[in-house]
Amino acid sequence: MMAAEEPQTVTKTFLFTFPTCTNEEVRFKLEVPVEIPHDGSTRELVQRVINMFHIPVYLENELNEQLASFVAEETKNFHNERDAKLLDQLKNSELNVDGIVKNWEKIFKENVVEMCERDGSSDEEVFAAAYHKLVHSPALTAILALEGGYARTVLATLRQRDEDITNLTQKQTEEMEECVRLVNTFTTEAEINALAAKHFEQQAVAAGRWGSQLDALGHAQRARYRAWIMATLDDYHSSAPLTTPSNSPLSSFPPEAVGVDPAGAASTRLEESFTIHLGSQLKQTHNIRIVAMDLIDLCSIENDIDNPQGGPRRLQTALGLYGSELAGAVLLCEAPPARPAPPTTRLLRAAAASTEHHFPSADTQLHTITDRLKEPLEKRNSARHVSQGGGGGGGGGGAEEPRRRGRSSVQAGDVFVTRHSNLADVHVVFHLVVDDTLRSGDITSRHPAILGLRNILKACCNNDITSIALPLLLRHELTEEMTLGWCTRRAELVLKCVKGFMLEAAGGGGAELRTLSAAAPPATPRPLFHTLAALTPNIFRLSNPVKVKPAAD
Repeated sequence: MMAAEEPQTVTKTFLFTFPTCTNEEVRFKLEVPVEIPHDGSTRELVQRVINMFHIPVYLENELNEQLASFVAEETKNFHNERDAKLLDQLKNSELNVDGIVKNWEKIFKENVVEMCERDGSSDEEVFAAAYHKLVHSPALTAILALEGGYARTVLATLRQRDEDITNLTQKQTEEMEECVRLVNTFTTEAEINALAAKHFEQQAVAAGRWGSQLDALGHAQRARYRAWIMATLDDYHSSAPLTTPSNSPLSSFPPEAVGVDPAGAASTRLEESFTIHLGSQLKQTHNIRIVAMDLIDLCSIENDIDNPQGGPRRLQTALGLYGSELAGAVLLCEAPPARPAPPTTRLLRAAAASTEHHFPSADTQLHTITDRLKEPLEKRNSARHVSQGGGGGGGGGGAEEPRRRGRSSVQAGDVFVTRHSNLADVHVVFHLVVDDTLRSGDITSRHPAILGLRNILKACCNNDITSIALPLLLRHELTEEMTLGWCTRRAELVLKCVKGFMLEAAGGGGAELRTLSAAAPPATPRPLFHTLAALTPNIFRLSNPVKVKPAAD
């Protein structure tokens, strides 16, 4: 039998009397509630009482002595009464001793686990070390071939899913058209509604079935892949020492495997590269690329799947996965992670084309981000509500605004990050939240999206990301309002702000951002692209060779 839960504290009334200055027979009575046990300072409580009740200052010492004595006495009585009750309950077998012991044991273990230093490495750290060692060895070819085989299996399953759902949709469409054609003749509106509900249920069942199959395939491939990595490392340790070859792993590939990717060879991509210097005294060299491309092309691996050795892009990504030269990309999103919209949905499709062997899947990461965002967003909305005057009378619209903002999730300028090992050229994706204000050509350097870029570049330098690709116009597609002047002003603003952010991030230490790719929309006309590329020499200091003319004889 468990005893009733005892209160942790009790409130006692401290009584203090003192005479008036003119007549000692007239005494004032002061009653102050004090929480016992009192976890604060009695001197601090005395000062609060003096200021609140306007007690004469010459009574401070006497009041402090009596209050300290009262707190000590009442605390001793509280503990004695509590202990006496517990002893009586123990004698009467009213306490669950086993439960108390188990609770203490649990608390002790949690405290020890939290405070003590870990002696061993986690499974994730062991696997990361094994993969990093193997990927910088002759086993790199086998690793990429295994990943390619797994990716081809996933793609085949995705094609089967799409074909099955397409056939089901076509069949349902024909049934619905036939049913609608015979309405009021052989069918009724109720039968049409029932058929629509049946079709919806069939679609949900098909999507759930294929989703379960893909999840099971991904878990099986992930388990086999990790087991193979560890077994391969053991084989190398037992047979010969595993060393990094002196030559580059690229030399073990046939010449055709190291060329440009098929997508780049098939289509002419507009691109300009510049080598720039930043800094006045201690100059730093960076590479700036102005390119017209879709940033999702950096993520898609479908062009490299058919290559038995993984392709040059996957090779470079694998070599830098656990290194200090990571690659990142910035994607603009107008929706929270819980309800992704393009281009986030396109990223999810690219990530789903192969199994994620090192990190949680992209969908899982977005769900985790959604859960972790709740508390900081509530704090931010609460702080904004307080700064705007709290619940003061500001009319119905003013009171509704904080509640509406409290229900909102992310805002323009917020950034959330996902990690990937199964994309073509990217390890980290920064999802920059934007809104419709970017459609205007009059934004300034204090716009939330520009400040979001500042935070992204700072995060790159703090987390070993040395290559980053970002949208030059802060738009992924060209629209009607994006005229030549609009695009020129936007590109100039972004490049100037990026230049300042790079200087600021470099001054804070960390990794050096070596390559910056500014991507214009893929449908950018050639004259517009050359205009945008011509801005770079005017904003950055280029690294040009010095031409010396020979002296005349």
